[in-house]
Amino acid sequence: MTKSFLIILICCSSLLFCTQSNKQINQEFDVSSAVKWTMNSAEYQIITEHLYRTAAQNIAAFEVPKESWVVVMDVDETLLNNVEYNRRRDLLGLGYSSESWAEWVKEEAATPVPGSIEFVTQVLDKGGQIALVTNRERELDSYTWNNLTALGFPINRNNTCIMGRSQVDRNSVGMEGMINDKDLRRSQISSGTAKYCWVDNMEVKEVWNRPLSIVYQVGDNIKDFSRTTQKNVVIKAFIKRISSDVLLLPNAVYGSWD
Repeated sequence: MTKSFLIILICCSSLLFCTQSNKQINQEFDVSSAVKWTMNSAEYQIITEHLYRTAAQNIAAFEVPKESWVVVMDVDETLLNNVEYNRRRDLLGLGYSSESWAEWVKEEAATPVPGSIEFVTQVLDKGGQIALVTNRERELDSYTWNNLTALGFPINRNNTCIMGRSQVDRNSVGMEGMINDKDLRRSQISSGTAKYCWVDNMEVKEVWNRPLSIVYQVGDNIKDFSRTTQKNVVIKAFIKRISSDVLLLPNAVYGSWD
């Protein structure tokens, strides 16, 4: 009798444990307000599209410099909207991880930020080049490129260079003139020494192996702009540059402020 009771007790305990475990596995956590705002709000679309339209108008009226020129742009939350990745992570009760992010990038499933395709088109139609300086890891560049072209961004290797982040970029912070981990790549683009732009496409070498004047910088994070961080930015001075040589887009989900 005692033995039978013990067996029943063990079975009941095991069943309860399995039921609780399944509930934890299947549980969906809340999606953050920032993610909901980006996904669902009219405000997000209105703000980003208005900013891009204004910037495109500025480019259209822009007096083309004598030298070759380039617009340096971030990718995530600037050209590509990754809110679906953040929604999925929220539902799991998890945050960012490099492994899950790499899997997401390889899906090539990000959507365009409102107004971004039109802005890129305006820059290229005006005769400019685009340098995509992204903190996606460099080995993911091909997936990013595929995602952008599939969405209809009118980019090719002659008019656009994509430069993901490498360890060299991380290590450069603190060197002379290098305040954030995009400064080295911006410097290479402006000096014509960004070999990564042509090393696998030698036919475009002369397009990128020359000094380029950076006339505009676009991003959603303060570090997307030359020699700027959360700590050193002079807000009033930066505001004066808006619609002149910088475009700052909204991103309430993540950033160097977090």
